[in-house]
Amino acid sequence: MKKVLLIFKYSFIYSISLMMLSAGCSDKYDYPIPPNSFEETELPPPAKVTLSKEGNEWKLFVNGDEFYVKGAATNNFYGEAAKYGANTIRTYGVSDETRSILDEAYEAGLYVNFGLYMNRERDGFDYDNDAAVANQLEIMKEAVMKYKDHPALLCWSIGNEAESNYKNTKLWTAVNDVAKFIHQVDPNHPTTVALSNSDVTKIKLIKEMAPQIDILSINMYAPSLPNVKSNVDAAGWEKPYMITEFGPRGTWQMNPEPSRILEWGGLVEQTSTEKADIYLQAHTDHILANKSNGCIGSFVFLWGYQRHGEVLTWYGLFDKKGYTFGAVDAMQYAWTGSYPTNRAPVIQDRSAILMNNKRAEENIKVDKNSTNTASVVATDPDGDPLTYSWMIMKEGSADSDGSLPDGITGLISDNTLANISFKAPSESGAYRLIAFVNDDTHKKVASGVIPFYVN
Repeated sequence: MKKVLLIFKYSFIYSISLMMLSAGCSDKYDYPIPPNSFEETELPPPAKVTLSKEGNEWKLFVNGDEFYVKGAATNNFYGEAAKYGANTIRTYGVSDETRSILDEAYEAGLYVNFGLYMNRERDGFDYDNDAAVANQLEIMKEAVMKYKDHPALLCWSIGNEAESNYKNTKLWTAVNDVAKFIHQVDPNHPTTVALSNSDVTKIKLIKEMAPQIDILSINMYAPSLPNVKSNVDAAGWEKPYMITEFGPRGTWQMNPEPSRILEWGGLVEQTSTEKADIYLQAHTDHILANKSNGCIGSFVFLWGYQRHGEVLTWYGLFDKKGYTFGAVDAMQYAWTGSYPTNRAPVIQDRSAILMNNKRAEENIKVDKNSTNTASVVATDPDGDPLTYSWMIMKEGSADSDGSLPDGITGLISDNTLANISFKAPSESGAYRLIAFVNDDTHKKVASGVIPFYVN
């Protein structure tokens, strides 16, 4: 992708097709001539994205050059991904920020897996309601026509986990209708749909009911990621696939281990350093390892900080200040083969953070207003000075935007130390004690968490 904006006005006839080459044969589709939605702007023409199968390996090409997706599923810090070796970011729907995100990506040299939000049955949408489905399609058409010619566009993602807890398989007909329209008006960019898992039945339904989908996308977390390839094969999927979200074990994947779920239902969380190791292993062993088996790339989750979810410190690769956790360093290694020159602080494992000399999984319970202690042991790979900050938050609480709150004030005597004393909250219930260890010079951070219960 060129990083320099070019003045380019054009009006020529498209005769481009999405090439799907397999076993020496090819299928060609000729599409209607579309208008260029960015014809009057100072942007170059859209990228031509194609797919082909060479032997047993699917490959993606951008403007004729092979392109393996090194992606970040984003909600913030979009252009930053390029600094660490990413070449693509993923969005989840259309908003007032969509054009600025596309522009920021283009200026940074990134492409965009463009999210088109499909309504979910679990949220009350009825796929038997023909009028509602038709209206949704019209909204999709408007977005496609508006953004299809932006030079940062890589592909269209029609829905994200829209099938989660669904029953009505008409969803796949609706997805196919969107993909069919895209193929009619946009000859340059393939279509995909992102699933919440690699269930064989779902994949078979997409194969049968949504043939206009070019790439299968699957959101999958440890420890289920190793199952994706076998499930894709079992479903008879013959096109390429991507892992469009991956990360540590999900909060919904904790049962039945008592060391991970506490007596009151609190979830034991890994340190940011432990998570970084999982991100790298997942990418190496179950994504890159399947490059020759149909996997054309992936998107790490979450590039930014969480704004929803059961535990708001679980997935974010950044804090609100823009400091990066060790998982960003791990992804730079995954994408480029080299770590950054300066790396994030290290909290080696859960034994390095204690409350009242107990580990997180020891079901720590205290009385209201009781005096307690906590400690964290951290190091910096580069010998940089470290600063500390602690916070106590009620389990499940969040700021107005759904992100991590500032915590309960007045409980910690001095939260800038590695070893602290603090008063338990005066209200009974479940809480989380979080330690942040910062390298302020290089804007790097590590974190560790201890859930506890106030009687």
